[in-house]
Amino acid sequence: MQEGKNIFLLVQSGYSAKNFVLSGFLNQEKAKITFWSDQDYIAQYNIDNKIVKLPKYDYDGKLNFIQKIKNKAELFFNVKTFKNKDYLFYLIGINKNNNLKLRLKKIVITIIAKVFSTQKGIEYLDQPFYKATRKTSYYKACKTQLLKHKPSVVFCTHQRASSGVAPMLAAKDLGIRTICFIHSWDNIPKGVQLIKADEYFVWSSYMKKEMLTHYPFLESTHIKITGTPQFVPYFDKNYLLQRADFLSQFNLETAKKFILFSGNDKTTSPNDPVFLQDLCKAVLQLNSNEDNYRIIFRPNPIDRNDGFDEVLAEYPNLITELKPEWFGSETFLWNKGGPSKSDLVLLVNTIFHSELVVNMGSTMALDAALLGKPSCYINYDVESNYNWTVKRIYRFIHFDMIKKINPVFWINKREDVYNVVKDALENPVKTLAGREQWIKTITTLPIEDTNKRMWNFILNKNEV
Repeated sequence: MQEGKNIFLLVQSGYSAKNFVLSGFLNQEKAKITFWSDQDYIAQYNIDNKIVKLPKYDYDGKLNFIQKIKNKAELFFNVKTFKNKDYLFYLIGINKNNNLKLRLKKIVITIIAKVFSTQKGIEYLDQPFYKATRKTSYYKACKTQLLKHKPSVVFCTHQRASSGVAPMLAAKDLGIRTICFIHSWDNIPKGVQLIKADEYFVWSSYMKKEMLTHYPFLESTHIKITGTPQFVPYFDKNYLLQRADFLSQFNLETAKKFILFSGNDKTTSPNDPVFLQDLCKAVLQLNSNEDNYRIIFRPNPIDRNDGFDEVLAEYPNLITELKPEWFGSETFLWNKGGPSKSDLVLLVNTIFHSELVVNMGSTMALDAALLGKPSCYINYDVESNYNWTVKRIYRFIHFDMIKKINPVFWINKREDVYNVVKDALENPVKTLAGREQWIKTITTLPIEDTNKRMWNFILNKNEV
């Protein structure tokens, strides 16, 4: 690799590592790319790049307190600006905590957040937040590392990682150019735009509009439309296996057709095991005349619901679980491991060699659309011990666009699982226009040129 611009790639999640390691983003001869990260497993990718370990993270209670105020203030501001209370659903978890001290703290945070829920108020909150950040040993150690290595650019790969605030702030304080990638198309309405940068990279013009709408103090010229590297491998033939070769690895019959059920984390969809059980019953009904279908189950790699075990035991001849192949984390902890190249191969081929993807509101439906496959969204409630309802999930702001273009088949009633799944299998063309519109709106085409667009902005600051 030739010496060029010294780029510090700030990586703080397994998904970010996958996006920027396995997409070909590192294949850049005009830059020296150094990983600045707390993710120990990155070395297991066998990359040639230098890795600088981030200092020990030591944020305190005061920072956490201000951060929560900032988050709520942004969402309260959005409620008033867009006259839409659905923004508040981003604040609701699945369980109630009856701890009196915690409840009083939440009340205080809410009161203060409402006071600062204006554009000026949100901007003002940065002052005490960054003042407190600069006093931490973490910030000071990050600054020392930057002075030692002298990068010309610090590129943060995820805008919501709280441990990324101090490194990016230290870079800005030293006059180093900072860039932040907006990790996902659905992140912007959620608030917590913690990372402040000189420039932001977004997936599409749709996301740029979302950024300017939700953060009116940003300059349009500071938001660059690049696309996302996470979909680049989907168009790389090296990741795609022949059907027989892929299925034989897991003793899956090539004569069968497969429906993929992708699991969510327990907070997003705690009743996923029940939904999988309902799908099993529907598939058995599909197979009543001719035994054609099997289910492939892919759990969430960082938060697998133990309730799935009972369903897997009940339908051993119908379901095959293909566990994500992450290194560094047998327990799927968020910051203790990341997806390997073999897991990306697994993901791509699991979707590509399935007829249909079924889940509760997962962006996996977009992955499926990119690989030419239809999806079903589960949209009904079942009896539950959780403070949770599927209706709340689909009232998240980022689903508004999906509801307009209908890129998925909707399973709105429990008794309709069989009929909708059957329709999706027999008539996938019904959602084709919606899927194509979703891809066109959310991503920048051609996807294969994503890394080229990113590097043009990083190195030359201009359009492709």
